[in-house]
Amino acid sequence: MTICDPQLEMHFEKVASHNPSFPSELLPVFALLDAWHRFHVIEGDDSPRTREALDLLLSSELRPALRNWYSRFGDDINPAAREFRQRLGELAGEEFG
Repeated sequence: MTICDPQLEMHFEKVASHNPSFPSELLPVFALLDAWHRFHVIEGDDSPRTREALDLLLSSELRPALRNWYSRFGDDINPAAREFRQRLGELAGEEFG
């Protein structure tokens, strides 16, 4: 996986390094979800960083881990996470979880 934006990459690396015991397959999903949320709140939905995080989450490389992420947690997630899962599913043309 290649992250183009330096700030997105720095945030990704920070989250990943602070969670070394997280399952390695799911760590990129966790870090990108965290990054997406941060940049979404700070810069908005149209931010290049927000968009890149979203594109990486939906990439063919990470799609299996994203499916695993949501199947692992099922519906035991908060309403905002459930809404975001729905949005990802619509963009990807599939259901997650």
